[in-house]
Amino acid sequence: MLQHGEDDALLDYLERLLITARTSKRRDRRWILGLQGDLRATLAKMQQRRDEIARNLNIAGARSRAVNAYSRTARSGA
Repeated sequence: MLQHGEDDALLDYLERLLITARTSKRRDRRWILGLQGDLRATLAKMQQRRDEIARNLNIAGARSRAVNAYSRTARSGA
């Protein structure tokens, strides 16, 4: 499970990859394949984090709806 600090590190790593891709004069196949692999791995981690955040938002939304329902029920019963 990734945490907020790891999100920043992931984004920093992606930024370094992009800077490397922009500034490098080398265009050999091995280097491009390595960069492509790094980008794919970073994308997979970002997608994993996105899914985790979506799950957390869904849980928070469900909890909020439950609290609101409980509150309405408590008020109507009082």
